[in-house]
Amino acid sequence: MPVDVNEKNLGALGALGGRLGIPRYERRNLRKRIVHLGLGHFHRAHQAVYVDDLLNRGLADTGIFAVNLVPDAYPLCEIAAGQDYLYTLAARGSGGEEDIRVVGSILGCLNAAGRSDEALEIMSRAETAAISLTVTEKGYYYDTARGDLAWDNADLIGDTRQPERPRTTIGFLAAVLDRRRRAGAGPLTVMSCDNFPSNGTILSRCLVSFCRETRPELVPWIEDNVSFPCSMVDRITPAATGALAEDLAGRYGIADRWAVGCEDFRQWVLEANFQKGFPLDRLGEAGALIVKDVEPYELMKIRLLNGSHSALAYPAWLLGYGAVTDAAEDPALRRFIRDFYMEEVGATVPPIPGIALGDYKDTLIRRFSNRHIADTVPRLASDGSKKIPNAILGPLAELARGGERPYGAVVLALAFWARFLTGTGEQGERFPLDDPAAAELSAAARRAREDPAAFLRAIRMPELPEPGALARDFAARLGRIYACGTRRALEEFTGAH
Repeated sequence: MPVDVNEKNLGALGALGGRLGIPRYERRNLRKRIVHLGLGHFHRAHQAVYVDDLLNRGLADTGIFAVNLVPDAYPLCEIAAGQDYLYTLAARGSGGEEDIRVVGSILGCLNAAGRSDEALEIMSRAETAAISLTVTEKGYYYDTARGDLAWDNADLIGDTRQPERPRTTIGFLAAVLDRRRRAGAGPLTVMSCDNFPSNGTILSRCLVSFCRETRPELVPWIEDNVSFPCSMVDRITPAATGALAEDLAGRYGIADRWAVGCEDFRQWVLEANFQKGFPLDRLGEAGALIVKDVEPYELMKIRLLNGSHSALAYPAWLLGYGAVTDAAEDPALRRFIRDFYMEEVGATVPPIPGIALGDYKDTLIRRFSNRHIADTVPRLASDGSKKIPNAILGPLAELARGGERPYGAVVLALAFWARFLTGTGEQGERFPLDDPAAAELSAAARRAREDPAAFLRAIRMPELPEPGALARDFAARLGRIYACGTRRALEEFTGAH
């Protein structure tokens, strides 16, 4: 019978043929000094593993308490509690290499829906020295065009009217910081680990803007007592499926309802901007890179990895692919992404000491082709309105303004997105769009051939000296997709025919 993952069974799990790593530290001696907002698959495959590595090396006494601010689709915290917050991590390389381990750095979990007072108390206590976040870009309620909070959002409006009963991430953080200020709980480091540029700077901007409206007396205290380091995080982590649990049970004898699978690659670049009294810089001893300026790493990752993911996802969807690995091994798609899209976008990435950009691009293609993780095209295709402005529109604007470097592949990627946004496939089949701006963008996409400039305005394409040239190029490439289909449009562009 498979062995259940929990505290009392750690010895038995460690004896499973020596193939399974288990925590080598006493979890009962740990202090809950990190509170993490957004207990999803990525956090458990990334930040929690770095902390687990520190603990295994005897370099820390700090564990993580997790808080989810939105209602669980299923009783996540109950499942986690039933396993004493232990879970199995299955990291798999493209060659079939495996690292299977039980992670013990998470010490508790709370869903704040209906228990907001308890969540605020945990986050506000003096023992909490850092709060980290993976709430996705949507969770910041940030309007990129205005450079400020999206003040027309109903949840945000509700938090301004009832700041002591928050529902949004920004509202919760403001309430926590106000409690800490009044209680003299000490300074705090708030670490955004979400996937967008200058994440710490934007989080600080949003929070200060909110407090100016609700608690203006709190703003000076934040400026003196709270740090918001920027970070870049990277590890492909698909949503867990029943297949992972079945595999762990069948091949390893592990019974785990909370397991997570991911690739073997991981990267965490963190700005050296921490409050005193809590040695976050020790994360460097677990493999994180602590630097003065995160921006070059952000640009590299967001424009090359995330941008390439989006550029791959939409033509892959239109071609009928469901698995990322199948799409990445399609010759036309692979050539489009590696030889054209990455080369064009790579020209906008500044040099980074110690990183050979060509090798980085080749590594990305290998990661996309990793058949040992079940990443899906629908996951990559979701929320394009949040991903594409930073990942694709930013580099496209730079290339178009420069006027000397090619950017046809980037425009073609944008045209594939527009074709996808119509919500109909090449055989006329309809499919739902998983995007917060689906209604507005779908309407603009259906008119894009006749009015490409309106579509570019709808997606908030940055201003260009000659916007008409880009609109004409976009319309021409979109027209070819409609005229001859995705496959032919790809082959024409890459010179396959």
